Amino acid sequence: MTATAEMQPTGNEVSAEAFRDHVRSGRVCASQQRVLDALTAGPMTRNQIAGRAALPLSSVCARCRELLDADLLTVMGTTQDKPARQLLQLTDKGRVAAHTEEDASHVSA
Repeated sequence: MTATAEMQPTGNEVSAEAFRDHVRSGRVCASQQRVLDALTAGPMTRNQIAGRAALPLSSVCARCRELLDADLLTVMGTTQDKPARQLLQLTDKGRVAAHTEEDASHVSA
């Protein structure tokens, strides 16, 4: 009897599938909104956003990349800490998106 090797997915394939599942479930939009909401308090690092939004840093980093690509966030500078970290802030478009969702939640309450 010969054993055949079964193809195992790569780490990238597993990550991509997990992301697709996250998108299908609607959790990406909710996580993006939590990042936007956190930044209404002012510029922050990704670590600060993770703490304020109560999200894992890995999720915050991915959502920030998406929001940067969508022009909802911008990099306003870096911290003086070692290592230096980017400070992110809402763009005008991001402020509108954050407040639109906030206003919608007040209406439905």
